[in-house]
Amino acid sequence: GDVAPFVELSSEQGVLFPKESLRWDGKSIGEMHETAAPHIVIARPHEPLTQAEFLAWELQQDEKHECVDGYIYPLFGDRTSRGFAGGTGSHAQLAAELTSLVLPAARPCRTYGSDMRIETVRSTRYADVFVTCDERDRNDGLVMRHPKLIVEVLSESTAREDLGPKMREYQTIDALEEYLIIDSRKRWVQSVRRIENRWASSTPVTDGVFDLISISLAIDCGRLYDAVGIPGL
Repeated sequence: GDVAPFVELSSEQGVLFPKESLRWDGKSIGEMHETAAPHIVIARPHEPLTQAEFLAWELQQDEKHECVDGYIYPLFGDRTSRGFAGGTGSHAQLAAELTSLVLPAARPCRTYGSDMRIETVRSTRYADVFVTCDERDRNDGLVMRHPKLIVEVLSESTAREDLGPKMREYQTIDALEEYLIIDSRKRWVQSVRRIENRWASSTPVTDGVFDLISISLAIDCGRLYDAVGIPGL
């Protein structure tokens, strides 16, 4: 049968098999499906959920999920379908190192990791690191809507998403000034910045210093990658 938008299945992954009921508020709202590929699971609501409905549903779950255009995508670690988290040691280490650098530089703004949600006009996402200075984000402990800086760490399973749909969704956030993309497979860092209501990409950095202009922080690329054991060329 048909699959939800944005879910890509190769011929090797095969057909979908019903797995279990997708439930919320005591009733079935759809089905969880698994594919012929191990560990690939897709949630398909009967009808697209509002973001408020998704949030109410996810608070009842044991695992994290993302929601795009009303469809749910579980986060299971290093997988090959839309919205899945990085899951590798290098990915986790880079996110931790970046958090330790961003946290003191961003104060008194608040820095969050991948346990806090970000809401865009069409999605609810988890980012690796983000910073918000907006007072409106103090009023909601479940989802943030006005980050000024978002950082995503690329891995084999997330690069296509982070460089494409996820970036475009983030760019709809009015408060966002900068989107930092850092690769966990090799030394490569790039910023995408809002400049006079236009988005401009910086020259990728593989060595030397890169700047997070939104929080006035300069980071030594070599030292950062040395800390997580990713060699240079």
